[in-house]
Amino acid sequence: MSHQELSSKTKNLIKGLFKEYYKKTDLRVPEDFILREFAFQTFDSDSYVRHKSFSSISTLKEYVISITPKHAYFSSALYREPSAENMDEKGWLGSDLVFDIDANEIPGCNPMRVNVCLDDGCDDVELINDECLELAKEHEEELVEVLINDLGFKHDEIEIQFSGNRGFHTRVHPRDQSWLSLDSSARREIVDYLKGVDLDLRYIVLTSSRSKKVRLSIPRTDEGGWRRRLAKKLINTGLEDLRSKLNDVIPRCVIHVDEKVTIDTSRLIRIQGSLNGKTGLKVIKLDMNELQNFKLREELSPFTSYTALIIPTADINNINILGYELSFMKGMSYKVPASIAIYLALNKLAYINKII
Repeated sequence: MSHQELSSKTKNLIKGLFKEYYKKTDLRVPEDFILREFAFQTFDSDSYVRHKSFSSISTLKEYVISITPKHAYFSSALYREPSAENMDEKGWLGSDLVFDIDANEIPGCNPMRVNVCLDDGCDDVELINDECLELAKEHEEELVEVLINDLGFKHDEIEIQFSGNRGFHTRVHPRDQSWLSLDSSARREIVDYLKGVDLDLRYIVLTSSRSKKVRLSIPRTDEGGWRRRLAKKLINTGLEDLRSKLNDVIPRCVIHVDEKVTIDTSRLIRIQGSLNGKTGLKVIKLDMNELQNFKLREELSPFTSYTALIIPTADINNINILGYELSFMKGMSYKVPASIAIYLALNKLAYINKII
């Protein structure tokens, strides 16, 4: 078969499995979903199907089954008319606070890379490994701690989900409605606080006594704000070492969230229970205990009962995907779990010849 034929066959096999999955699964959306826009990307187009709204979960599910999306989203924004095609006519009512932590954007993450050459040229495919995901988990845990301790949100106002690919999404739906009306500039201030933009240490580690003498003050973990964040990295640090260690510690306290996601008041969020079209893995909700124990493993795929015959498009040497150590030669035929086949195929690293 030609590249085009194998590519088309692979797409149709994956699309068929996605359709069967959506027939059996329940999607999880916010209670106020009738005020939200839904958007989808299909297997047959790079364009998004936008400006959809649904009056019931059943009609949403029927629609999803009918189009079998590669990616499925709802809006962080609430609208009076979510299906209006002109953004100005939607009637913006406010937006949840949304944060996106991608492992590959965090300093210290060294993802696996595989060079693949197809008819349309060569490219390096980047795959997230366990070490990178652990970094993302650390940043996610610190983000939640800041949202609770510094910004005053409650646990039940914060929802964490695995994106199905490289990291975690956090959606804050606050009881205090004034948060929903924050504009992009106000949301940027929150990002700057997380990232320590224009951080002035004079207000953090210097204090003055009654004699007005300015002196260094060691941050404590029972304090708030950046002093608490610094204190967690300065365990067993005395005054004599404080100055020298601060420059090294500050970058390690930065929480690496995607700025564009948080400041966008009409951002799209993946639907829980949907499949990520870059991996075939489920988008799932996580509590803090589940987050701490989270691993990229095969059970995140709904296709573990299937096996597949694949033809790799590149030489793959000793890489770990979903808990499997894999090595393949380009162009040869292999039998692998369907979860691995779909993951590789969606990353252009293999064609799927047959699902068993």
